[in-house]
Amino acid sequence: MSLTDLASLGSFVSGAAVLVSLVYLSLQIRQSTKHSQALIQQGRAARISDTSLRLAELRADDGLDKCFEGSPDVSPKDLARFLFVCRSIFVSAEDSYFQNLQGLLDKVAFESFESSVKAGMASPGIAAGWLMTREMYEPQFRDYLDRTMGDMPGRASPEKRRLANWKAAIAQVTGET
Repeated sequence: MSLTDLASLGSFVSGAAVLVSLVYLSLQIRQSTKHSQALIQQGRAARISDTSLRLAELRADDGLDKCFEGSPDVSPKDLARFLFVCRSIFVSAEDSYFQNLQGLLDKVAFESFESSVKAGMASPGIAAGWLMTREMYEPQFRDYLDRTMGDMPGRASPEKRRLANWKAAIAQVTGET
């Protein structure tokens, strides 16, 4: 075997090693992506579970429960507490929405998120909370949630987070005047 043959064989082995390395790297990247998505989903599940447990505790308060039900007869203190609850819900939803846009949530997780959003927005209190606080969120998410709610126009600003505006938002959501 000549030196040229050895060089050719070395080149072939080197090329094969590079190919094996690229295949291995591709598998590692794929596994890393799946691992990252699993961690994101686990974080979402933990956040949603924690929020659900906290909401269950808060629902023991009759005033806050009235807010969830969409009663116009709530105190300013209960409304303020309820709007903080809404903020927590909407921030979580905004995070899931943007994770999906960035390709970090798979189709099944996003469909689950959308089902939850639609169910939540069917609550007059949550929908009214959105109308009162929607300007606090990124415009793209705001448009998405507005479309999810349907034809309900958003009329919110920081100065509108008052009891009188709560009653107007409840009337708008329920169709009562």
